[in-house]
Amino acid sequence: MTDASTDALIDGLADDLKPVRPRRLLRGGLWVAAAWIAVGTLLLWLLGMRHDLAGGAMMAPLPMLSFWLIAALGLSAAWSALRMGLPGVGRDYSGWRWAGLASLALPLTALFMGFGDSHGAIEALRPHNGLRCTLDGLVGGLGVGIALFCWLKGSAPTSPVRAGLVIGIAAGAAGATILALHCSSDDMVHIAVWHGLVVLSSAAAGRFILTPLLRW
Repeated sequence: MTDASTDALIDGLADDLKPVRPRRLLRGGLWVAAAWIAVGTLLLWLLGMRHDLAGGAMMAPLPMLSFWLIAALGLSAAWSALRMGLPGVGRDYSGWRWAGLASLALPLTALFMGFGDSHGAIEALRPHNGLRCTLDGLVGGLGVGIALFCWLKGSAPTSPVRAGLVIGIAAGAAGATILALHCSSDDMVHIAVWHGLVVLSSAAAGRFILTPLLRW
């Protein structure tokens, strides 16, 4: 190949190039935060706050602990998902797993409390006492899920399976935190099962529904 043909080839390739706007974590984080706050504000406006918060009081200790554990899971999963949208090789995206392990304290606490009050635990497990909470939480997580999906869809993550799963976990945790500000139940069995089901269902949806959509 002559120098002239090489130059022509390079010029031809360069003609198709377009400048790409750098991806900034701050911009993606603002998308996620805006979606979390906007959907949460809308749902709480439609459904109302918990009775104690609406009255200016504090949550009971155990529901407050569960709220912060789930919020930590949502924030760490969202951060991992955002970092998956940046170019790079060998990045560590496993930070959310530690928050996930910490949140296992919720079902373990509910299990031991259920042993002490089996009748109350059975009542808390009935679908008519908790299924609506799960549905409300899933709706509450849609904003964060859509924001993270749009962020990663434009960046072609190297592991779509992991990306879909983490998006689902972040969205589910976001929805569960919004739900915690609305649901007036202080029963740990109810919170662990029906609020936890929001995270598990959303994670499954992200893994099996979003994964094919995130492939190159």
